[in-house]
Amino acid sequence: MCLCDDRVMVDHLRIALAALSDADLGQLRGLADEAHGPTAGLPAAISHAADWEFHRRGGIDFEMLPLGEAIDEGDLDAALGHAVAFHALIADRFQDAPKVREVIVAIVGVLTGTQQRH
Repeated sequence: MCLCDDRVMVDHLRIALAALSDADLGQLRGLADEAHGPTAGLPAAISHAADWEFHRRGGIDFEMLPLGEAIDEGDLDAALGHAVAFHALIADRFQDAPKVREVIVAIVGVLTGTQQRH
């Protein structure tokens, strides 16, 4: 696995973020901000992506920072395990869970350099 920020994967993430409602985007950021523990890099990456999208919607356009910088390479496996847990939590917390799941899948794709479907 790699800590990648492949342009195609980042574009997939941007599209997935744009598809979220404001409510679900805020809830996703809140869920990420609540997370603690040894894999805090993944929630930091999710929170950054959500913040980036909120700013983009507000007309403030800047380059999204590489999400892989929030995670030490040695912690990637743990972060991916955390992504699975996030994926499982989504079902009852969001208005449009499939779209939020797509964001999580896209973040995993950015981190690993693979485009996956949930």
